This record gives sequence, C-alpha cells and structure tokens, in this order.
Amino acid sequence: MAYAKQIAALIFGLSFAAPAMAATVSCNTNIDGQPYQIFYDDAEPYYSSFRERIFSRNACPGAVVVAFLTPELTPAERQVFCSNYDARTRSHSMPAQGRRDAYGRCVEPSRTCRLVNTTRDQAMDLVGLGEEAENRTLTSRVSSTVSAVTHSSGAMVLSGNAGTITGLLSSAGAAIGAPTMLAGAAASVVVIGGAVYLCGDED
Repeated sequence: MAYAKQIAALIFGLSFAAPAMAATVSCNTNIDGQPYQIFYDDAEPYYSSFRERIFSRNACPGAVVVAFLTPELTPAERQVFCSNYDARTRSHSMPAQGRRDAYGRCVEPSRTCRLVNTTRDQAMDLVGLGEEAENRTLTSRVSSTVSAVTHSSGAMVLSGNAGTITGLLSSAGAAIGAPTMLAGAAASVVVIGGAVYLCGDED
C-alpha cells in the first residue's frame, strides 16, 4: 500500500483547477482494507453521477477512488480503469483494468494493476510492440501468445500469460521488481499517458 499512501500525501485535488463555484468535499473509503479520506471537487461531472453522490452519503464514489489512485492521468485516460468493490467489506481495490459502470466500479471482477517504473521511451517501445501485435506483424517468438488492442481511452493494452507479459516488460527495460503474479495466470500491460501499469492476479 506504499504507492497509495504516497498518493494520499498529494492531497488529491491539487491536480485539478477548481471552478469558481466548486466546493472541495471529502469522502471516506477503504482501499485494499486500509482507511482513506479523499478530498475532491464535487463540481467535476466525471467523478460520479448526482444519484451516486446522494446515495453513497459519505462513502467515496468509485470514480473518485480511481482518480485518487491515478493522479498522473487525465479523466479520459482513466476510462481504461475501474475499481473492484467489495460490498461486504466496503473496500475498493487498487486500479483494475476492465469495463466500468457509470460509477467507476468494475462491471465484473477485474485484474488489479500497479504502476511500473519506466521511462517514457520504454513506454513508447511497449506501444510499438502493441501496435505490431494488433496488426499481426509482431515477429518475436511470443507473437502467438500476445494480443493487443487500443482502448477507446487511447490506452494500449497488451494481454497474455504472466510469464510472457513480464518478459515483454523486461525486454523493454522496465523495472518490474519481484514477480508477484500467479504463475501461468492471465495478465496485461496498460500503456497510457506515458505511464505503464502491470495488471494481473497476485499471489
């Protein structure tokens, strides 16, 4: 949770210019079981619907949680991510790659993602690999085990098994740290806005 705690220190809303009549409000949530108070601008329409704000009371809307966890991305770029929500524990996950509902929550359980330490050039190299895979011109030995698609947000999403995906990241020079994903499990890499996220089921 060090990544999320570092983000908390940014006081979230500092990334956004508040309209003259906007109000900074706070909400409470759990992220992977840890409590957080998030401050955000309630006038921004992309955070949630008016209905969700009313019925969630002081609980954070899903889209607010996604924005809090990805301050480096624009609202449009965040559309590739959702947040798994456990109603029993009232806890959101770290960003996940999957379809989102109107409130930013995952439509179905989705693989959680973590930011990978990469340079912009390394991110662009991964985009290039994704474009080759998408166009079926990837000639490496993993070409048959990697698929790619350009998401409507502009993100390049490369998918395969955990070994193949971590291998692609390593070949691009990304510092992925110790492997934590289940061996043989499905995994994906999301490249968006110059940032790279590794998504998978963690051990």
